Amino acid sequence: MKINDILPHVSNNSTGLLDFKTITNDSRVITAGDVFFAIPCDTVVEHIRSSIKKGAVAIVLDASIHDQIAKDYPSQVFLPVKNVREAFSTAASHLYPHQPTCIYAVTGTNGKSSVMTFVHQILAQLGRRTASFGTIGLEVSADAQVAPFIAMPKLTTPDALSMHKLLHQLTQQSITDFIFEASSHGLDQYRLHQVRVKSAGFTNLTQDHLDYHSNMEAYFNAKVRLFTEVLEVEGTATVNVGCPYGKSLALMLRQKGISVITYAVGTTADLAASKIHLESGRIKFNIAYGEKDYGQHEIAIAGIFQVENILCALGMVMGMGYPLEDVLKTLPYIKSARGRMELVGLKSGAAAVYVDYAHTPDALMRALQALRLHVKDGHKLHMVFGCGGNRDALKRPLMGKIANDFADVIIVTDDNPRFEDPSFIRAQILANCSRGQDVGDRVKAIEQAIAQLSPGDILLIAGKGHETGQIIKDEVIPFDDVQVAASALQKYEAANKLSTLSVKR
Repeated sequence: MKINDILPHVSNNSTGLLDFKTITNDSRVITAGDVFFAIPCDTVVEHIRSSIKKGAVAIVLDASIHDQIAKDYPSQVFLPVKNVREAFSTAASHLYPHQPTCIYAVTGTNGKSSVMTFVHQILAQLGRRTASFGTIGLEVSADAQVAPFIAMPKLTTPDALSMHKLLHQLTQQSITDFIFEASSHGLDQYRLHQVRVKSAGFTNLTQDHLDYHSNMEAYFNAKVRLFTEVLEVEGTATVNVGCPYGKSLALMLRQKGISVITYAVGTTADLAASKIHLESGRIKFNIAYGEKDYGQHEIAIAGIFQVENILCALGMVMGMGYPLEDVLKTLPYIKSARGRMELVGLKSGAAAVYVDYAHTPDALMRALQALRLHVKDGHKLHMVFGCGGNRDALKRPLMGKIANDFADVIIVTDDNPRFEDPSFIRAQILANCSRGQDVGDRVKAIEQAIAQLSPGDILLIAGKGHETGQIIKDEVIPFDDVQVAASALQKYEAANKLSTLSVKR
């Protein structure tokens, strides 16, 4: 390919005709003939110099540093731009031009993975060949065969090159619909620009990622980019107006002439749920859209907040033109996402153990409140949780207080301590959690929590959800809450059976 094939508005006649091998924004993997996109950072100059030594055919760099670098390399091709990240996304979209016909994206602090999974399942039931990508990885519908060579980085939202390569490969394999999670980091860093999103959803906004964003306003503005810069002009936004930020977003988008479907539980919205009734592992609720009541429906999922996620998924699919009557027929087949209020099993057939990804104050509170409604009088709500190291430390005492306020039996343990002292992290949580038991070893914490359960109790193991590793310093140790909990339940049941047999003898 030639440079003007990927950057038609940047390259001039002479540089535009230069051939190149591939593009990258990582100077460590540059080979002769590549185009290097110098993402601004403290060491960008060093990265540029390294790329030139390795034979980069052209350097795309911020216009503000062009003169500083160009004078030292008079024979090197430099392409100055206003926004290197956005230029990289544009180049990636030209290098891998094919995208599925229908693309859905969901953003928000909590609920993204669940909404993504629900949209994926609904579309599969409607006969579409679907794929989804987010925190829980890449998944495809049962009738779609995707080649195993598609490998994605372990990010909620991948880099622009990986994203466009994925879209291109999925299209080549006849995937018609693609659903993904749009993180605030990915939006802020222009990783999603040039992705042709036709239906976008907003779940909520609560405190998270303030170690990256300077404040909640900056965090919100990053999310807004999905709707104002990525969503196609003729696309539809589905917005939770039960959230204050959602109300502001819906008003803003309608003022811009963007089509909006609002949803909410307990407040006025286009798509609303009411008369919610919780049963063991199931939820029944009525759905209304506009002036029409669509009657009672049921999902085999626990957690009242999942009703909001279902509404968001319904709205996003409706935003692509599907009648609500058809979409509602798929609800009996919907299952929870991996690690999202996932039922691991029952202790002695009467005490339920759930695993959930809740790792923010709001998500933890919502999960505990939701399960509290499933706990009958006289029984207890147990929990195991911790907080990650080298991340927003302000939420640790907040989550400690939430646990103290909403759970009956609490074990505070380790959760990806990274390079921090795990005992210090637990101490910050326990400072606001007077009833918390300090058990650093997460396996022992889960086993102890299960041992303490009585018939009718419920245990929530929060924080890691679908994750399959525990990050300690720079090492990822295999660890899966679901597997650990399932093993602990099996051990308990085996020991209990042996004890019963001994008594009978």
